[in-house]
Amino acid sequence: MTIQKNDSDPLGPIVLTHTSSGANATIYPFGATVTSYKTCSGRELLFVSRTAKLDGSKAIRGGIPLVFPQFGRPDQSMPQHGFLRCNLWKVGNTYEEGDDACSCVDLSLSLKDVVAARGGEWDVGTERDCTVTLTVKVYPSSFTTTMTVVNSGGVAFPYQALFHTYYAISGQSALNGEVCNVKGLAGYEYLDQLTAKSHVQNDEPITIGGEVDRIYSHPTQTDIDVVISTGVGTSVALKSSAFVTKLNGDNVVAPVGVVVWNPFIEKAKSMGDFDDEQYKEMICVEPGMLKDVPIVEKGDQFHFSQTITSCDEDSEKVKEVEGEEHIGKKNKVGKE
Repeated sequence: MTIQKNDSDPLGPIVLTHTSSGANATIYPFGATVTSYKTCSGRELLFVSRTAKLDGSKAIRGGIPLVFPQFGRPDQSMPQHGFLRCNLWKVGNTYEEGDDACSCVDLSLSLKDVVAARGGEWDVGTERDCTVTLTVKVYPSSFTTTMTVVNSGGVAFPYQALFHTYYAISGQSALNGEVCNVKGLAGYEYLDQLTAKSHVQNDEPITIGGEVDRIYSHPTQTDIDVVISTGVGTSVALKSSAFVTKLNGDNVVAPVGVVVWNPFIEKAKSMGDFDDEQYKEMICVEPGMLKDVPIVEKGDQFHFSQTITSCDEDSEKVKEVEGEEHIGKKNKVGKE
């Protein structure tokens, strides 16, 4: 594992590289925002706007902005999407797991260090308190982000949490439903936020034919397991799950829904940190703890993860890397 970071620049990016494969992720401490993941074959999975602000002046437009304690702005006294994406996080441990199976980094944010985007029940002087950790794990053809929130205050609190993941669509083909679509949500109920009407998703893939802003949930299924086509011959698999660990050690499964979003023409033009034509280059598929979320009592914590895997990494490069890792483990066992 290698990690690149300019210690003299607290806003500068961290580049975490999986040594044996070369796969790497870039994370900005501002917002703990993952802005890039490149597989061992060099394929970029994430989208970042060409006009995104990377200087800490506002949340980064692209990659994986973190959302907590609210999605959108149901509480008008707090900024949209909460405070995680708008504050500077501390970079913690970097380490390997499983004999170079993955390279990892932890970033953390305590409420006492939150200086922007507070409000409502989370404003200065609140009885609520929490510590948030983001763990990023890099593998040769996949990566995982895990958000852990510990209720360190004196009162329980309701919340929402979400990974606002932007996927890169090759060839500016987001409007081509044959090569850009989302599969795996048939039977899910969804709220169309443009019309405020609810529907049930049919068996057809979800495509972009105009502005799309939908919140999907399932009455019984708790995990997300979808495939996103991201251009000609490329796709990614997304899996996401969550649970709450109670103070007594019991785990309670929490349901995860998903938001599908593309701003299309007019909304793209209205965003100052988004080029007018870049809606053709991206799709957001955002797993979130949004509905029927278990409250975290004092001392409880929730764990919310997503794993994003390139479905196209069956190349000789991956086989070679996996073979080297297998041989390395075998040799290590032989020496012990």
